[in-house]
Amino acid sequence: MPKTEKRFEDVLVDDVFDKFVLKASQVGRGATIAMVIDQMLANPLSRKVYVTDAEGRYVGTVSTETVLRLMGYRLGVREYGGASFIRFLRDTLKEKADDIMVKGRTVTRDMKLTAAMKIMIDEHLNDLPVVDGDGKLIGELASLELLMAGKKVFEAKDQPVAPVNED
Repeated sequence: MPKTEKRFEDVLVDDVFDKFVLKASQVGRGATIAMVIDQMLANPLSRKVYVTDAEGRYVGTVSTETVLRLMGYRLGVREYGGASFIRFLRDTLKEKADDIMVKGRTVTRDMKLTAAMKIMIDEHLNDLPVVDGDGKLIGELASLELLMAGKKVFEAKDQPVAPVNED
């Protein structure tokens, strides 16, 4: 019997999450920002590094944007003024991944892709950490994987009609 393709509404995170980012970049608690950058450079398809505890459970996320902002402060690229000066003072002293990570939302293998998409849209995220039932990091769901799975939403049902030549 031929395999039928799932409708997008029935696709699970497990069906797509490891197609682009084969292994999520991660560091342990206490990792330096330089170690975070090393992980980012080693896995250029991902824009995040996930911080995990000693058992591999997800603790937080460090984004490329966060590291670039911190670099900008240290290199004098970012302007100081009002609130940004307070951020500058606070951020320039940060040396560890724990200092700059944010605790983000996670998804699991058995979650519907539409639910993961809603999180991405509502929270303006491009990717999400995938965890198991114990909260251990097992991968990353990249927005490109959603695009790959949902592309047919934008494909025409019929062949395009050639334009009429009005000579």
